[in-house]
Amino acid sequence: MTRRDLVDDVLSASDEPPGPLTDESDAAAAADETDITPESSDDDLLDALGDDVSRSVLLACNRAPMTAEELAESCEVSESTIYRRLETLSSLGLVERTQRVDAPSKTCYETAVDGLSIHLGDGLRVEAGSSNYVVDAMRTLLAAIDVQQLAYDREQNSVDVRFRLVPTLLDSLVELYVRDTDSREK
Repeated sequence: MTRRDLVDDVLSASDEPPGPLTDESDAAAAADETDITPESSDDDLLDALGDDVSRSVLLACNRAPMTAEELAESCEVSESTIYRRLETLSSLGLVERTQRVDAPSKTCYETAVDGLSIHLGDGLRVEAGSSNYVVDAMRTLLAAIDVQQLAYDREQNSVDVRFRLVPTLLDSLVELYVRDTDSREK
């Protein structure tokens, strides 16, 4: 039985409303994701992210819209370099043109996404959209463990998960759990 079959089996056994384990939430999450332009490939995105100047532009434009001149000064490169990076980032859907109230006659640029996720599986996949650290952590956990049983209690709004771990990972899990429990109690 695959993990998805296991989840589907648990969900079909109850009448729970759309929630964190249902397909409806998957559809809502997909609707929240920002579309990267269709002609962009994962390789193009990774190439852009591999460039120091492009990363600096994304970070700078994420704080506030900036002009090319301001970006050149902030990134300590020439304006022509900034314009080349802006063209690439814009074509990938990562940066967009905008105007600032304090400089309405100047074109400014701002980061168009607030998160990027890189997924490894059958192939490499890059997704842009809202970053959800909890969902990302659950994906990582599910990719690393062998889920044996999954049960959802609607009344308690709780999930009971049984999984198999090798002894060294069990030791690590217990250590993390104890450390986390201790830090919450303080």
